[in-house]
Order: sequence, then structure tokens, then C-alpha cells
Amino acid sequence: MKEFFLEKSNSYKYYKDNYEKLLEENNGLKEKLKEFEKECPVCGHIGTDFRSWPQIIHREVECPECLSHERHRALWLYFKRNTHLLKNGNKLLHFAPEPIFYDLFKDSDIEYHPVDISDENFRVREVVDIQDIPYEDNYFDVIYCSHVLEHVKDDKKAMSELYRVLKPGGIALVLVPINGISFEMPFDEAVTLENEEYNTPELREKYYGQDDHLRLYGTDFKDKLTDAGFKLLSDDFIKKLGYETIERYALIRNENIFECTK
Repeated sequence: MKEFFLEKSNSYKYYKDNYEKLLEENNGLKEKLKEFEKECPVCGHIGTDFRSWPQIIHREVECPECLSHERHRALWLYFKRNTHLLKNGNKLLHFAPEPIFYDLFKDSDIEYHPVDISDENFRVREVVDIQDIPYEDNYFDVIYCSHVLEHVKDDKKAMSELYRVLKPGGIALVLVPINGISFEMPFDEAVTLENEEYNTPELREKYYGQDDHLRLYGTDFKDKLTDAGFKLLSDDFIKKLGYETIERYALIRNENIFECTK
């Protein structure tokens, strides 16, 4: 017991004698840690606790507060910089509605259509198969389709349908995971990998990076969009944000937001 109190006494004396030095070191450490902090533009969370995600190259994927991923944070910045897309009664088609954008879109002055292949997601207002969209030609001013096409059996038909229902001059925002950017699989990054023999969850995860994906897109994805009729306006929105913004918001510099029109 005597040794215990002696140790405590010595510790107290050390901290008392070195208080100013320790305080300076602590403040310096806090400043150093700020270099590694990330910020979520969606919810405002700041910290070093952004989480990684299985199979994804990027280390700081998920915001611990709102659960946004890199693509969500990038698209949030896109919509905040392009507010005209959510005004003037525009018609917006949103596949597989994420909570982040559902809340943003439903509170905007637009005709909003959150849809999916089933109504399991309570945000879904209409059940829609992207391969057979039940709307007339040239109906939508804006289409938002993020990480959907890799799950679809006939993605060529799906892209054709997206093109059909987009108004001339409208904007379609399309995102998919691409080898070498989202995933890092040992295959030719320039060519989409798709093989009917990889028809089990285990093989799909092995070759495509996720067990419910039906292909692994390569950088030839932009050619698939133009083959469907789209005119590609831009695919480098994130890169143009600049290094500091990309690092601050934990984005993927080379991730593509394919901004298309008709």
C-alpha cells in the first residue's frame, strides 16, 4: 500500500512540475491529428473514425454518423452545386432511393419518383423494373441511378430505357463500381468482366467483388453509355473539386459521376 501511494505521489509531482510542457505537447498532438480528420458534407460529422468497407480500395468509406459512402458525399456536393436540377417542378427519377437523397429530393420543389424493383424499401413509391420503365418517352428532367446497373441482368436494355425516358436536354447521373477505382481485382481494368458461369454468390464475390453483382465494370463503361445513345457531358466532377476538398471529404479522386444528356 505504501508503494502505491508513493507511486501516485510521484506521478502527481511529475505532472505538476511538467504541466506546461505536457499541455503544449497535448495541444500539438491535437493539431497533428487534425491533419487526418475527415468531414462529411452531408451530416457535418468530423473525425478520424470514417470506416473501411469490405473489398473497397478506399480506406475511409463510411461516415459513422449518417453512413454515407464516398459516392454519396460526392453526389451531395454535386447537387449542392447544381441546385437548378431540384427546382422549377422538374421531374426526377431516382432508382433504389438512399435515405440521404430521399430526404433531399422529397423536400425539393420537384415531381419526385423514388422507385425500385421491389417495395421492401419503405421509401419506394412505385415498383419499377429498370429494364422496362413504365413511363412515356422524354418524361424526366433528371435521372439519378447510382450502383444499380451492376445488379441488373440486362444492363444494356436498362441503359436504353434510361435514355428513352430522359427528356432531350435532361440530365442523367449514372454511377457504377469500376475495377481499379472502386474494386481492385486482377483483371483487365479497361474491359467489363461478365461471365454466365460465375452464377453463384461465391464466384460473383470472387470475380465481381460482391456476391450480388452480375458483372465487374471496366473503364469501357462510358462506351456503354454512349452506345445507348447518351451524350457524355462530364465524368470528372470529383477530380475537379481539387485535392483539399477530396481529402477533407474522404472522396475517391478517380471515381466517376457520369453526367449524361440526350
